[in-house]
Amino acid sequence: MKELLKGVVLMMKDNKVLLLCNNRYYILRGNYETGKEVQFDPEDALQMPSYLFAIAAMEEENLDDTLDFIQSKWFNK
Repeated sequence: MKELLKGVVLMMKDNKVLLLCNNRYYILRGNYETGKEVQFDPEDALQMPSYLFAIAAMEEENLDDTLDFIQSKWFNK
């Protein structure tokens, strides 16, 4: 049985949800009410390295393309 995490919804935008769980930030796809506690599978979420990174990621219209761009420019050299 997979271990689910519980997090509090900090914000939602464009079907992306920013969660705070055990002093860590996660982005999850879906629609949840701000302030609500939700259970989620950590494998279905994207853990963020910091709050500022999480807020920037929430503002991106296409997070997948942005992360691919960062990967190709910074880490494939």
